[in-house]
Amino acid sequence: MHRKLFALLKRFLKSFWGSLSHNLGLKLLSLLFAVLLWSYVVSSNPSITRHKLIGDIDAYVTNQSVLNDVYNLALAEDPSGKLKDVSVRLEVPQASYALANAENVQVTLDLASVRAAGTQEVPLKATTVYGRVVRTMPESITLNFEALDSRSIPVNVVLTGEQDESMWYNVSRKNPGELVISGASGVVQSIESAYVYTDVTDREQSFVTAGRFVLLDHDGSEVPQALLKRTSTSVTVSVDVYPKKELPVSNKIADAVKGSVADGFEVTGITIQPETATVAAAPDVLEGLTELLVEPVALNGARQSFSQRTKISRLTDFKNVSPEQVYVNIQIEEEVVSALLTDVRFTFVNKPEDMTVSWRREEFSVRVTGPKSRVDQLRQAGVSAVVDLAGLAAGEHKLPLTVEEGMYPGITFEFEPANVSLTLDGAPKTD
Repeated sequence: MHRKLFALLKRFLKSFWGSLSHNLGLKLLSLLFAVLLWSYVVSSNPSITRHKLIGDIDAYVTNQSVLNDVYNLALAEDPSGKLKDVSVRLEVPQASYALANAENVQVTLDLASVRAAGTQEVPLKATTVYGRVVRTMPESITLNFEALDSRSIPVNVVLTGEQDESMWYNVSRKNPGELVISGASGVVQSIESAYVYTDVTDREQSFVTAGRFVLLDHDGSEVPQALLKRTSTSVTVSVDVYPKKELPVSNKIADAVKGSVADGFEVTGITIQPETATVAAAPDVLEGLTELLVEPVALNGARQSFSQRTKISRLTDFKNVSPEQVYVNIQIEEEVVSALLTDVRFTFVNKPEDMTVSWRREEFSVRVTGPKSRVDQLRQAGVSAVVDLAGLAAGEHKLPLTVEEGMYPGITFEFEPANVSLTLDGAPKTD
């Protein structure tokens, strides 16, 4: 039985080969079949590999937290420029050759290998899901490392854009108010401040916004944040926006002072510097305001003029007053009083020689007006007046009572009667 089957197979193959050797189409078909069979064998055999160079790969940093938290170190320079256009040579199975590309090759800069500050060579590590990494180019990168440092930096808010002159803008809140910045010691110590820039253009109502901040060094240059750890990446800013109005500050005596001056003195005037202040508030509050008041200044028995700084009185609805304080200049003078005195003495001055004077003896009085203390002195001492006889000839005369110039400063006199009736007798002596 087996011999019969073998003989039949032999005759079939001999007949097939005879047909194939005389038919070109069958020859080409056989060649194609052989190629396909070989390709299948090659693709299904993982031991058959090829090398492939893949370039333009961007590497990325790993284990920065290990560098910071475990070894208390930090990168002192940005490595991103050195991590571009990395090339990797792969040994790839023939079946995966076409699949291997830059998208499925990862290159990392592993900072966990760094143990000390200074200039260090950090290896690049590459992985792929297709084949085996033969070489990474470059194999390592030279970087500088410093001790890890940390500082608290205050946050400053700067209002930018076009500000309406009729509106008041104020930063009422910023969160956080300060940032904790960690990184390389040299970089952290160079940071002086953090700024958030908030645009108020066309803002007519209070608002809240979140903005990114910039870090500035001592020269005002921006410090890159890529290598720094921050407690926040943005700051929330609340800005108050209200209309404002300039108003006069009342200089009425009753509004500006309290208490009393010393006995015999009085407040004669008040001036305020500056004379006006600007108030920010809701429109309905501003509409009813015509002037501002100050917190009254205590006189405390003062005897002379003085100036004192005081606050402008604020209503609970005021959002802002600028300036908040003013100077109150208080003019204090002695009280002016009048008194009628009867103790009036007078003498004749500049009497011509060899003449005698006679006058009608009358009761003279005088009304004195001036500072109370001086008037009180005159009450006690009386008034000394003079009658000037200079250049008079013999005969009857009516001459006014006067006081010697400079004798009673600040006092005015009204004599009653105002004149003295007198007679000059005899002829003046001539040469």
